[in-house]
Amino acid sequence: MENIQDIVDAIRQAAEVLSQHPDDVSVQQALNVADRALKQLAAVFQQTGSLQDFNRIIECTELVLSVVPENHQFRVDLLTNLSIALSERFSMMGSQGNPDDLDRAVQLSEENVTATRPGTEERIAALGNLNQMLQNRYDHTRNLQDIKRAITVGQEAVEMIPEGWPHTARMLHKLAISLGRRSEQTGNAQDLDRAVDILTETVPQIPQHTRDYVAGLSYLATLLGIRFEQQGDVEDLNASIPYTKRVLKLMGRDDSDRPAQLYNLATRLAERGQYTGAVGDLDDAIDHGQQALSLAPQTHPERTNWLRGLSQFLGMRFRMGTKNLEDIQQAIDLSRQAAETVDRDDTQMRAAVANALSNLLKEKYEYDDNVAGLDEAIEVLGQVLQGGLSEDRPERGALEFGLGDVLRARYGRTGDATDLEKSREAFQRAWASLNSPLTIRMYAAIKAGEIAANWADEKHLKNDTPDPSVLLRYWTEASTDFDNAQQMLKRFAGLGAHAAAAALNAKKDTSYALQQLELGRGVISGLVLDLRTDLSFLRGEHPGLADQFSRLRNMLDSGHITATLSSKGSSCEAGAQARRQAEKEFTSLLTKIRGEKGFESFLMPPTVQQLMDAADPDPAVVVNVSSFRCDAFIVEKHRIRLLELPLLSLEDIQANTKRLKNRPDSLPSVLEWLWSSAVHPILDALGFDNPLALQADSWPHIWWIPVGPLNSLPLHAAGYHTKHSGETALDRVMSSYSSSLKSLLAGRLQKMPQYDSSPINALLVSMKSTPNRSPLRYAELEVNMLEKLCPALNATPIRPVQHKADVLTQLSRCDIFHFAGHGTSNALDPSQSALLLRDWEKSPLTVEDLRNERLQEKPPFLAYLSACSTGANEVLGLVDEGIHLGYACQLAGFRHIVGTLWTVSDPFCVNVARKFL
Repeated sequence: MENIQDIVDAIRQAAEVLSQHPDDVSVQQALNVADRALKQLAAVFQQTGSLQDFNRIIECTELVLSVVPENHQFRVDLLTNLSIALSERFSMMGSQGNPDDLDRAVQLSEENVTATRPGTEERIAALGNLNQMLQNRYDHTRNLQDIKRAITVGQEAVEMIPEGWPHTARMLHKLAISLGRRSEQTGNAQDLDRAVDILTETVPQIPQHTRDYVAGLSYLATLLGIRFEQQGDVEDLNASIPYTKRVLKLMGRDDSDRPAQLYNLATRLAERGQYTGAVGDLDDAIDHGQQALSLAPQTHPERTNWLRGLSQFLGMRFRMGTKNLEDIQQAIDLSRQAAETVDRDDTQMRAAVANALSNLLKEKYEYDDNVAGLDEAIEVLGQVLQGGLSEDRPERGALEFGLGDVLRARYGRTGDATDLEKSREAFQRAWASLNSPLTIRMYAAIKAGEIAANWADEKHLKNDTPDPSVLLRYWTEASTDFDNAQQMLKRFAGLGAHAAAAALNAKKDTSYALQQLELGRGVISGLVLDLRTDLSFLRGEHPGLADQFSRLRNMLDSGHITATLSSKGSSCEAGAQARRQAEKEFTSLLTKIRGEKGFESFLMPPTVQQLMDAADPDPAVVVNVSSFRCDAFIVEKHRIRLLELPLLSLEDIQANTKRLKNRPDSLPSVLEWLWSSAVHPILDALGFDNPLALQADSWPHIWWIPVGPLNSLPLHAAGYHTKHSGETALDRVMSSYSSSLKSLLAGRLQKMPQYDSSPINALLVSMKSTPNRSPLRYAELEVNMLEKLCPALNATPIRPVQHKADVLTQLSRCDIFHFAGHGTSNALDPSQSALLLRDWEKSPLTVEDLRNERLQEKPPFLAYLSACSTGANEVLGLVDEGIHLGYACQLAGFRHIVGTLWTVSDPFCVNVARKFL
């Protein structure tokens, strides 16, 4: 056959033979002719790429299919090939594609399944093809029924796969994509996790440099990015970026999918830039996004989405400090282009574009004060929310949040109370959007609470004000990755304080407000305390459950998972996957334990009675600070009282903290202000209204639990020291600090160790000389003095090698730990604040290291940290988390800790240590 017409004629002749002699021996010969001719047509198309040639393939295949005997094997091949060809033609046609091709492809695939015998490899392949055709149609229609059906047939195919089947990985890959597609629309976390798990396992089994491998790796990167957006696990983000770079490296420069991969990489880089604050990542994201748009044809189906995305990247760069008006204006222009090109029937994309445009318009308003931008944003969001977007769509939360934000901004400009009420209602709807990402719902709860707390007319306050403790409680139980939790908590700084203030303004019970405050603070320390809880009672009643708890606790608390996987050469994502599985088992186990009689509140947030138990025998004072109001919760063993502090404000606390840091000579006036505005009224309320003589038999003791930026100020030292009038906290009470009532209660419940008459061990570390730090000539004098005092204390002094590993080894054997040297507070990551030993530049002794020590079986008596800033945490978003060296020692198991808030004088440290002991 010399030309296309000859090939077509041969097919027609074969079809005629088949139609006239369906049972004749000449049938097989005709089928062979048709098969060869169809393959030749396919070869011609491979050379020309002509749509006309591709149409000939479809027409000729339809012709042969119409006359092939029903039960002939060749019919199965024709059904498969024709369904694939129709689906590919739809893709080739772009926006001009005929949806009938997709419907016909699904129909043929359904016929193909029926034409194969159950349990055979042909049936498995037919189910796999049907899964793909349903996916392809779903990608166009977003009809959830298609993707549900795709998952059903994909699962059916997987269950039929015989052991050792060579195409197992590809079939699992198809199922994973179906699960991922459904999770994208519904927000279902289980679908997403399962899809990631399957792809993580199967993609490496697919031969590299194949389309399936590239597609699988690409979609794995996409799903990891989506999971980062939904759950905030930075390990997912860090894994997705190199995967996408690998995809770009494997594909050709002219590959039609290259623009999509460039945009995917841009998205992940932008997310990392937003997460870490690295503007360089945003610059790269914008560059890759612009490349994607320049390579993509105007008719590309994703062009609208990419316009929206690039506009967001530019907006991020504007927001993160460049304040370049060209960035924000270009971003708005791109979003408007996206709004003009979006398909009216694509509600998901309409929602995304509206959200992006409204956010940008609000940002520009904050720059130029033009209220017209807010009006446009409200109109854009309203059109989508009222235009057919179903209540269960995951995008709804972000849209309602955006509407609430813009309405509140317009209220700030116009003073129209209707806008403020509508804003609160929108935030509440965002909170109630159960399928929306956790972060959106948490932000919405905070915003709704802020409005409720500030609302002047109490009749407008409603009982359905969001209770963020519900999500926070889930979070504390479900997550044990402290680094990730630390980053997430920065986003929700002040959540507990805002919730408590809102509850008080709404005239809710004082104890309820205190519980809200407790749930929003000390999340990380709460995780550690939960993981390290005493299991003796559980073990006595249910030893099997205690063993399971202990096993999972040790895995989650020790880094065992990551270490084990790393030793086997597994990826970071595999480690994160194993941790998530352990977390699921841990959550399930908690539910099972709480189902047992007597364990209904196992590891639950403290009850009101337990909060009061924390104040037995000494009262605890929780000083709450918010932008709405400041209060002291006075917790005693028999009651919880509220003391309003009208003279204390967040603004004054921030100003005095800054003043004290910049001007140490302002200390006297700061202490006087702190006394008048907070400490004096609190002590008066407790009845500690007079100074005590040094010889007094028993001094009252207070536990201070400051909130927010008040953590940086010395409540215990407040007063008028220059007047010598006894108007100071030091003249009236002994003071201690705790990060939360839960931490204090844990200390109360900790079993007292049984000491015998044998000497105790005192671990003494002196850092007179520290690499690249100023010398501390009094450090050695301080520790030498303590070593001489050891015999009187029945203590055996231990002077370890001044390296991290040696000190950590000795910690488990000591009763007293005394460190005299340099300490450092890490302003970017407080978990990396450290005590500086000789090897600190390579291996510092950090908060994280101390927190990871588990000394509860034989808790040491005292950690005395004679170093600078051991009780300081300079990250405002984490001031309520107790992430510093002092609290790290408490979480490790030390019963008592002495630390410092600021830089301390070297010679004074010697005298203080002598008098203390």
